[in-house]
Amino acid sequence: MSDANTRKIILASARGDFAEVAASLKRRGFEVQSCADGSKALERSLALVPDLMVVDTDLPLIEAARLAQILRANPRTDKLAFIFVGGEGEEVEGFRRHRDHYLVRPFNAEQMLAVVLGHLLRQERTAQVTRQGKQVEGNLEQVSLIDMLQIFGHSRKDGTLVLERDQQQGEIFLLEGSVINARCGRAEGEKAFFRLLGWERGRFSFTPGLPEEEVRITQPLEHLIMEGLRQSDELNALADKLPRSDSLLFLKVPLDRLPRGLRPTTQEILVLLEYYQRVEDILDHCPRSDYDILQILRILLDKGVVEERREEALVAEEREPLLHSDEIIQIRDQLGERDALLEEATVKLIVLAARAEAMHQLLPYLRSFAEFEPDSRLAGGFQGVGIRDLGLLRLGETFALRLLSLPTLAEAAPLWSPFCRRLYGVLALTDGEPPSAAESYFADRGDVPLARVSFAVGTEHVFFLEKGDRAGLRQLLVFLLTRLSQKEAS
Repeated sequence: MSDANTRKIILASARGDFAEVAASLKRRGFEVQSCADGSKALERSLALVPDLMVVDTDLPLIEAARLAQILRANPRTDKLAFIFVGGEGEEVEGFRRHRDHYLVRPFNAEQMLAVVLGHLLRQERTAQVTRQGKQVEGNLEQVSLIDMLQIFGHSRKDGTLVLERDQQQGEIFLLEGSVINARCGRAEGEKAFFRLLGWERGRFSFTPGLPEEEVRITQPLEHLIMEGLRQSDELNALADKLPRSDSLLFLKVPLDRLPRGLRPTTQEILVLLEYYQRVEDILDHCPRSDYDILQILRILLDKGVVEERREEALVAEEREPLLHSDEIIQIRDQLGERDALLEEATVKLIVLAARAEAMHQLLPYLRSFAEFEPDSRLAGGFQGVGIRDLGLLRLGETFALRLLSLPTLAEAAPLWSPFCRRLYGVLALTDGEPPSAAESYFADRGDVPLARVSFAVGTEHVFFLEKGDRAGLRQLLVFLLTRLSQKEAS
């Protein structure tokens, strides 16, 4: 290790079993001082300002936790790291997981030496990286993210830290050493920062310069790190009680039957559950922290408001496809794609609804089928019944229906004709009311299959839509295909 003689270490113990480690460190060129009690350790620390302290938890005169508290309250020693040595399961008040270490007794000299040298090596590598004024790259297994951020903060760095792990990428933006924003997947702000804080492997690159980012994080860096680690520890402790990210959740109780006065975060999550069933989608689309969301989901599961099903369980079920391959080929033939069957293609399925309430029932129905991918802009719900992309209903590896809603009033008539190209059919949502102007328009066209559908039981001459009813949805799609073929034949 380079420049070892500039590194200062204090070992404090009344037991005398640190002596072998102290001698070994001195032979390596470190400046080492040994103390037999907390009072002497405090005096030496304030005079020497060491890089590291190794302290027995049962230190006499001033116990280890109190010693650390005093030194961290002093601006000269507030960044000091400690290696506490004590019994199995013992807790040290004020222990900082991102900076301190705990070595369990009994130990041997080689163990302690490895912990001390490992800490100093990581500290040195981090300092080398952060001292450079140009773009730098490295490995998170050699330089921890937390160490980097703390040194960036201490040296008031400006720049962008990019992290890569497997197929994931994240960014942390710093201004004068403070984290002002972070991104990880769809997450942004503190939520993204807390996710990235858990990355212990992967690559990083830091590019200095003023980040052109809106300030979304205002918490001091130390508070961010402490809160992120707290949430991580609690999530790990509750891991067997929380829903997995690949689980699917289903509301068992209609929203209008739930009690009033629910917390805003709970209400937000319940609304999202109408549109997204996969836990990871809910985590991505809700701005609250992953910790808060999973805690609320756990409560909803415990109370029976939500039920959980594993992704692999659904995959294992024998399910009839919504349309068979020969039926998909038939659709593509009807639309003039006989020579492009292996290419990606989508055709339109128009949805007409005169009332917004019907559209609010539609997306939860569609989301009950694994083949449906909702448009991300619908997470906040439907606003009116205008032109809107609802999402994709995937019927094969290279074929999907794109669902679009159109306005139904007569004044919107100029909009309807352009949507007739590559049109599989039209669904008119109804509760038995007379046809809308748009429904009449498409019904009068000779080349457009149209089906009236409803969520109300007992509505006559319509297809009844029920969440999760694959047979019913298949029947509807086959009906449209039959009508499409008949129109083409005529």
